[in-house]
Amino acid sequence: MYHLILTSLILSLLSSSQIIANQQSVSTEKAIKISDDLIPLLDLLLEKGFKVKFQNPPKTGVYGLFHSKSKTLWVAPISFELGIGRHTFLHEATHAAQSCPYGSLTLIGWELPLSPFIRNEIQTTIFTTYDNKDYAIEKEAFSLQGQKNAIDLLLKALNQRCK
Repeated sequence: MYHLILTSLILSLLSSSQIIANQQSVSTEKAIKISDDLIPLLDLLLEKGFKVKFQNPPKTGVYGLFHSKSKTLWVAPISFELGIGRHTFLHEATHAAQSCPYGSLTLIGWELPLSPFIRNEIQTTIFTTYDNKDYAIEKEAFSLQGQKNAIDLLLKALNQRCK
């Protein structure tokens, strides 16, 4: 039931509003379409106490953001218009999983297959955009976002790491 309500509300939103379920929230700025296979991940994030906002992040120039202290992840609506909303959501959900159980980002420890081209693109992005101290954390999130089994990996990690 929650899935149907959430999906229909997200699709029908035309202005900023908030959907509240079990004292947890999903916020949106404008209508977006998230694929049905992401709903279990969204539901689990909410169940584990995370807030998910499909709004512009409070930092300019980024498509997504995770703030571990407030357990909030943002995904900019424009990322869906650009066709990268799924990847952005998976990336930020990876950071949510990395934040458990300590509240600070720690590696999950995945060894994920990447083509040499993708590995090079990730390295270039990380080296030109992020602090050196964040390299491993960002590499893990970028590596996960393109995996075919990304949702299953995240569901497992969230269930194991986040109590």
